[in-house]
Amino acid sequence: MQGTLIRIFSTSNCAKIAELRRGVDHAVIFSLAISPSNTLLAVTSDKSTLHVFDLPHPRNLARRSQSPSSPSEETTNKWGILGKIPLLPRVFSDVYSFASAHFETGDDAPPGSHYAPPLGTSFGRPSKGVIGWANDHTILVIGAGREGRWEKFVLREGEDGKRYCVREGWKRYLGGG
Repeated sequence: MQGTLIRIFSTSNCAKIAELRRGVDHAVIFSLAISPSNTLLAVTSDKSTLHVFDLPHPRNLARRSQSPSSPSEETTNKWGILGKIPLLPRVFSDVYSFASAHFETGDDAPPGSHYAPPLGTSFGRPSKGVIGWANDHTILVIGAGREGRWEKFVLREGEDGKRYCVREGWKRYLGGG
């Protein structure tokens, strides 16, 4: 997948529920994963960033349309008041991730190395930035390549009331070289 927008559709009627903006630069999406509670979406890309979004729920959309300025919209609108000016480009009013963090993509394995790609991958390259949720507050990002590693990220609320994605640990599972 490539681009800057992530479109969310309902599985019951195929209606578009939301469009989430990963960033403004074109990127290749490595992985998408929904949290165990189905309320959060984590996304990794070739920009070495992990983005975390609030997922809209169809039942909540009706409530949100009744109150046009909900707190969740205000916290995910990156541009603040600029997003409310009707003549500015759409990028100013899109919904962005509430938290992001940098992760290590790792170098590709050298040509001719003994690597068997997982089923479903292309070009025989190892997957990078594969996401797994340990629970609703813990995200694991698994990288591959010459120095394969996993990284643990935790979602925390700061003193300012905003949510942050903080790297709490990492470990190499392949030797360098």
